[in-house]
Amino acid sequence: MKRISPIRSRGTEPPALLELKTSLQETQNALNHAYTAFDYASDPELTEACIYEIQSLQARMNYLVRQIKELELCAATAVGVPAGRARWI
Repeated sequence: MKRISPIRSRGTEPPALLELKTSLQETQNALNHAYTAFDYASDPELTEACIYEIQSLQARMNYLVRQIKELELCAATAVGVPAGRARWI
């Protein structure tokens, strides 16, 4: 699994964006832990629980990434960066 790079702090980022990025990092750490638990699960019910947890965390990561992209796009547009030039880092 590709690891997201550590949060790069920009002095101009709004607090909401920093909070979303921190939450994304925490969710990625929880997902790594869930994958480890899945690797060591031997009981079928525990394996199933790990699968549900992994799917839940993946859905949360997708949501957070969408929110971060949307917030960064709004912030870039407010600053005057054309929509095509704004990009997520």
